[in-house]
Amino acid sequence: MQLLCLLVLFIGFFESQISQATTSWNETYPKGQVTRVKNVDVYTVGSNAYSTNDLSVIVIYDIFGFNISQTRVFCDRFSAQYKVQVAMPDFFRGKTASLHINNLTTVLSVIGNWSQVSSDLSDVASWLKGTSPSHRIALIGFCWGGLQVVRACSNLSTLFFTGISIHGAWLTEDEVRQLQQPMLFIAAGDDPPLKPDISSVIEKWTSPRVANQCQYETYSNMKHGFVSAGANYSNPENVIAIDDVHEKVRNFLDRISRNSASSTHHSMRCFSVFLFLFLLNII
Repeated sequence: MQLLCLLVLFIGFFESQISQATTSWNETYPKGQVTRVKNVDVYTVGSNAYSTNDLSVIVIYDIFGFNISQTRVFCDRFSAQYKVQVAMPDFFRGKTASLHINNLTTVLSVIGNWSQVSSDLSDVASWLKGTSPSHRIALIGFCWGGLQVVRACSNLSTLFFTGISIHGAWLTEDEVRQLQQPMLFIAAGDDPPLKPDISSVIEKWTSPRVANQCQYETYSNMKHGFVSAGANYSNPENVIAIDDVHEKVRNFLDRISRNSASSTHHSMRCFSVFLFLFLLNII
């Protein structure tokens, strides 16, 4: 009930801010294009051809869907500043769940069910690996998308090495206790608290590798949706918060990438030692 009220307020806030925000956000970043991957449209921007970051990013939008300029601006900016390819699939197939706020859960179970989302994520991940020199894929999700990131980092953990949930919705104990990859959780001041609600469950139920690398950030002066569909680029405080989110996400990915590389290197060394001893024993 608390979440439903929050989303109702968010939609009202979004509708009151969209007209003034559309004229004032930063248009300095290269824009992407829509391409078709199997049976889903994907907004893709940037390239990893000259990037030093060995990763690509899939963005999962909020309940407002595919054609929201603020969400695409996030993709454009992140791609340009972090020098990675960013892809945002249209999971809802041109629809939006925000028009059905009184029946939101039912609508999402149809146009945004996990079976379809997981299939789309797998297809887009395969496409990225086939078109990009990068080997690893991270996820960033907003609101409803934040929940899908949690599910992907639990059930598709061999495809994605980390995820970021930004003002994620429907994050329950049962969902986060299944995490197999570390995540960054970002909340607004009116979102359900991350600590201890989410953090304590992750610390109790997930592996030390996951729990010790998870990070929790709350922007107390911001409202739900402040980075994506609710972003108001004519509000200086909102712009400062968005700037900080971009920096925190980049720093988190850098840290997880270093840890992942170090872990892989350690595993390779252990395997080499084991192989050497095995062969020595045979000889």
